[in-house]
Amino acid sequence: MKRFIIACFIGLTSEIAFGQTVFETIKSTDNDIIGTARYMGVAGAFGALGGDVSAIKDNPAGLGIFRKSELTATVNALMQATTANWNTKKTDDSNYSVGANNVSLVLASKTWRAESGYAGLINSNFSFSYNKLQNFNRNMMIQSNTVGSSMTDYFAHFTGKNSVLDLDWNNYPQNGMDTPFQNGALPWMSVMANYGYLINPVYNSDNTLKEWESLLGLDLYTDKTLTPAYTLQERGGIDEYSFGWSGNFSNRLYLGATLNLQSIKHDYSSNYSEKYTQGGSMSLANNLQTSGSGVNVNLGIIAAPVDFMRIGLSMHTPMFYNMQQLNYATLNFNNILAPDNVQVSGNSDTPTDNYISYRMQTPLQFNVSTAFIINSKGFVSAEYVYKNYKGMKVMDETGNAHAYDYDFVNDDIKQMLNDARTIKLGAEYRLSDNFSLRAGYANTSAITNNKVAKIFDSQTVRTDPEYFAHNSTDYSSLGLGYRESNWYIDFAYINKAIHENYYAYNSADLGTNLQTTPATVKTSNNNIVITFGLKF
Repeated sequence: MKRFIIACFIGLTSEIAFGQTVFETIKSTDNDIIGTARYMGVAGAFGALGGDVSAIKDNPAGLGIFRKSELTATVNALMQATTANWNTKKTDDSNYSVGANNVSLVLASKTWRAESGYAGLINSNFSFSYNKLQNFNRNMMIQSNTVGSSMTDYFAHFTGKNSVLDLDWNNYPQNGMDTPFQNGALPWMSVMANYGYLINPVYNSDNTLKEWESLLGLDLYTDKTLTPAYTLQERGGIDEYSFGWSGNFSNRLYLGATLNLQSIKHDYSSNYSEKYTQGGSMSLANNLQTSGSGVNVNLGIIAAPVDFMRIGLSMHTPMFYNMQQLNYATLNFNNILAPDNVQVSGNSDTPTDNYISYRMQTPLQFNVSTAFIINSKGFVSAEYVYKNYKGMKVMDETGNAHAYDYDFVNDDIKQMLNDARTIKLGAEYRLSDNFSLRAGYANTSAITNNKVAKIFDSQTVRTDPEYFAHNSTDYSSLGLGYRESNWYIDFAYINKAIHENYYAYNSADLGTNLQTTPATVKTSNNNIVITFGLKF
């Protein structure tokens, strides 16, 4: 399916070049179970418990549980491994990194009511926290055995009825444009593919353009099979700076709120290549850099109807981001059997200054939680998180969600994404006055549905047709803690397993014999976490 925008003029502008897809919105809003070692040791099931600085970001009312002021810092060692299976060929890759999960300061203060023995607001607590919400760092390698479909088939289909003359570099400069990349009516993928003879025009009997076909459609290629491969390197994350307040009302009711400032940085570098059985090759290297900042408010409540039970409820309002994005690419080609049997090799580089700015509204989120305290020996807890992914929006710089092709992306969000849920389960048992053991499990449901695909505007400047469909995410954790009256240290191990399907390109509109088979991908993030805290 292609989309067409009527432009009032020809020439590349940031409006027509808008290149956001549903997959970048997911990346920008998918927060992780990251925090202190105690929090991660129970898989983040802390919404009804409070008393831990990372619980504040899930339910601000948890800040009211603190009886003492506290200074906390957490470091995390990430060992990431990705395994893939594409047409029975298995590959793997890995990455290692070390960073800070959080640094937090809690200021707990009793009110005059507490000092005088009255009921009501007995504690008024404040907090400042730095939280790592997401770590994007991962490496990936995917390879396949011989297949019969090619990205050049996708290029040819996507090029559609675009003029041979417009795509021909020999016809530039023209109309103030030095290259076809400056022609706002042309998709950059088509410009690159035509330059490398990866696509070729097919004419009707009256010499008018009928369609474009893949290089492999030429009679010279009697063997149209190939071997594809893909590599990916992602870097960056989401950071949050949070200011919170919470009140303790008679040790039975806790109310809280946080004001949160978030920043996102995501660098995505991929390389897709094909080696043709009969000779020749191509590779497409893409770079996508996304950054932004935003603000939101979280509200929460915890009730303790009886001493051994707590119930929590919180709401995270949508984050309103100001976003910037840059994409550029290089296509390398070595076509031994190009038209006229002349070898063609070289590369085509897109412009590297295609910056665009836009706004984004993240999903509304609700957390419902409960916990049972077991005779001061520990607890069991559960939490349910609902995220309204279908309610996300992308907008232009003025906040208009209906400008240019933003409407199309917002429609894709509603049609291709699910409102996801996360279930967290956790437990802690005190071995002695000082030592505690912890364990947890969590699961996040599929964010994408079976309609998901990467669909570009027909004039897109994006050149990265690959995409990942999210199936589920699982977390398993263990933890150990040691506490003294005025300090503590906690350790945790948590495994995060992301299950996805990788598609090299959207083959839905291609012929039946050109349909692609997705690769199954599992990303395992193994985290070792240490938290040190001081109470005063």
